[in-house]
Amino acid sequence: MSDFIQELKNDHRVIQQVVAGMSAVAELLDSGKQVDPSVLADLVQFLRVFADRCHHAKEEHHLFPLLATNASVSTRRELESLEREHRLAKQLVGQLAKVAAVYVHNPGAVRYRIIDLLQQLVELYPAHIWKEDFLLFPLAQQNLSPAEQRNLEEKFENVEHEVGEDVHAGFEMLAKKLEAVVEYRNTGACPLCSSAA
Repeated sequence: MSDFIQELKNDHRVIQQVVAGMSAVAELLDSGKQVDPSVLADLVQFLRVFADRCHHAKEEHHLFPLLATNASVSTRRELESLEREHRLAKQLVGQLAKVAAVYVHNPGAVRYRIIDLLQQLVELYPAHIWKEDFLLFPLAQQNLSPAEQRNLEEKFENVEHEVGEDVHAGFEMLAKKLEAVVEYRNTGACPLCSSAA
């Protein structure tokens, strides 16, 4: 497997960890608990920086245009569909940021809106990642020349550098922190709940 594909798949694994955490946060809220507002702020930051400015940027600015150059009509349609899903994710995150700001002062007023937005994101990402992992990436592996693949790796490095060298490490730590809330289902000790819960 090419290095650039492995990098994108590694990004996907981190996103999947956070999505599992989002699902657990939605369940906590739905059960009547209050989560610490910083958790929602961290989720918004992760989705804006890691998922959008880092991961989606690698795909939209570099991989997708390269694949579209000599692509069949069906591949072009698939690329457009993936870009639409990126845009939808961005819209949902923008809405989540607004209601998360309200949650700090009045959790009850926006609880169900937050649950709804988290659930929409939880539904969107797994299918989106599956399409990229099992349809798009094999296509890229087959159709891009070794020189094109090396060029993508360099461009991906530039994206990482622009976002910040330590971004991956910081957000991987957030993914681990969110694993704790997934564990809560089994242990009953809520690490992300606020003291008001």
